[in-house]
Amino acid sequence: MASKVFFAPLTPGESSARIDEKVARLFDAAGFIDLVAEGDLVALKIHFGEEGNHNFIRPAWLRSLIARLQARKTKPFWTETSTLYAGERANAADHALLAHRHGFGIEATGIPTLFSDGLTGRDEIEVALPQLGGKSVRVAQGLANTNALLALSHATGHVAAGFGCALKNLGMGLSSRKGKLYQHAVVRPFVNEADCRGCGVCAKWCPVSAIDLGADGCAAIDPDTCIGCGECLACCRADAVTFEWASQSTLMQERMIEQAAGIIELMKSRIGYMNFIHDVGRECDCAPSSKQDVLIDALGILASSDPVAIERATIDLIEARLGGSLRHHAYDIDFSVQIDRAEKLGLGTRDYELIDVEREGG
Repeated sequence: MASKVFFAPLTPGESSARIDEKVARLFDAAGFIDLVAEGDLVALKIHFGEEGNHNFIRPAWLRSLIARLQARKTKPFWTETSTLYAGERANAADHALLAHRHGFGIEATGIPTLFSDGLTGRDEIEVALPQLGGKSVRVAQGLANTNALLALSHATGHVAAGFGCALKNLGMGLSSRKGKLYQHAVVRPFVNEADCRGCGVCAKWCPVSAIDLGADGCAAIDPDTCIGCGECLACCRADAVTFEWASQSTLMQERMIEQAAGIIELMKSRIGYMNFIHDVGRECDCAPSSKQDVLIDALGILASSDPVAIERATIDLIEARLGGSLRHHAYDIDFSVQIDRAEKLGLGTRDYELIDVEREGG
C-alpha cells in the first residue's frame, strides 16, 4: 500500500510568515499532533548549519509548528549531536553558540537546545535491531528519554552519500560518536597530488591530525590514523581529496541506514518527517554556501510518517525540477542504496501518494 506524503509548493521570495503557514498546514494534514501527548518531551531534530552556511532551515518557518506542540502542553526542544570533524559543531558548548547565532536561541524560538549525545558526542545507548538478528547500533543516549521526534530535514547533495535528507538526518545526525565512526570507518580518502594546492586547509580541519604537508607542499593522509570522517573531502576546494566512491560509499550508506533503523526502533514509530526542498546545494549544510552553489532555490516542503516514502518523493521532485538525475549536478554517487536498504529493513515503502495540501484544501 502506498504511503501518504503531503506536499506544499514553495516559490522564490516567499516570506517566512507564508512558509510558516505552509509548515503548519502540513503538520496538521500529516496528523503529527497525534504523535504526542501532554507532558511529552518532543525532540525537533534539525541541522543548525555550519558557520558560513546560509541554506539551513530557518527557525522562523517553524513558529506555528512549535506553537501547536506547546498548545498540546508538550515540551519541544531543538536537538543535534556533535560532529566527528573539528570545528564549532564538535562539542555542545560551541555548537549551542552557533545555533544561537543562526536564530535558534531560546529567546527567539521559545524552546531550548539540548544535545542528545552529551558534551562531546560520547553519551550513547545501544539499540538492537530485530531485522538484523539483534545486531546493535549506537545512537545518542538522550533519545532514550524522548517521547516523540520530528525530523526536520533539508534536502542536499552529500560528498560521501550523494544525497542527504530524512534518512541521513536520523542515521548520521542522531548517532553517537561511535555510531558515526562505524559509518565512516569504511571511507579511506586519499590525495591526488596533481590537484593539491598545498593550502593546508584539510590538515587544519582534520580532527585526528592524520594529514601533513610534505616537503613538496602536497597533503598526505596517514591511513592508520584516519578515522574516515570525510571532513577533508568536504573542505578541499581544489577537489584534490577523493575516495573509492562506488564500494566505500555503498557500505557507508548501508551502515547509515542501520543507524537510522536504530532511531526508529528506539522511538517506536513516534516520529514525523518533514523534508524541505529549498536552496538545494551540491554540498550539505556542513559546508559554507553561497547563492552560486544553489541548484534549486525553492520547490516545496513534504510531510509524512514514512521515511522511505518521503525520501523517494523528495528525490523524484528534485530530479523532475532538474530535468535529470541529481548525480549529474552534485556527486556521482548511487544514493538509491539508501532507499533500497531502508525498504529492505522494513523502515517504510518507496510507494507513495503525493497529496498537495494547497490544492486539496488540506
